[in-house]
Amino acid sequence: MTTSQFDLDSCIMCITSRSSKLFASKFNDAMAPMGLNRSAWMALYYIDQQHQINQRDLAELVGITGPSMVKIVNQLSSAALISIAVNTNDHRARLLTLTASGQDLLNESIPLAEAFRERVTANIPQADLDTLDRVMTQMMANANEL
Repeated sequence: MTTSQFDLDSCIMCITSRSSKLFASKFNDAMAPMGLNRSAWMALYYIDQQHQINQRDLAELVGITGPSMVKIVNQLSSAALISIAVNTNDHRARLLTLTASGQDLLNESIPLAEAFRERVTANIPQADLDTLDRVMTQMMANANEL
């Protein structure tokens, strides 16, 4: 018996949620040869982009909770991929930067990330990808206003 006219299988939020989980899992597989998972790779990427970033802002960019970021930061620091300094303006904040080893690992992993992106977007015209980018950006802005 049907209880609703709502079609979950065609709901864009459901589709993006399922695809996000699939992409995350497959990206983890792509980064496995580098000894990284998606969140750790994204952390290295954003630290590189920002040159120096505090842990809270990094967690927001990566899209994970503070405690999850603490675990990743500890792993990256133990592997000597990042350095941690105390913010002189706020002694509670930790500033993260890439080490030379972290930069090398990120540089080595970029071709894997590019190959992953190319495989996932194969046979999709750039105009469609641009439309998807605009639509998803607007949907996220709308959701942030809720």
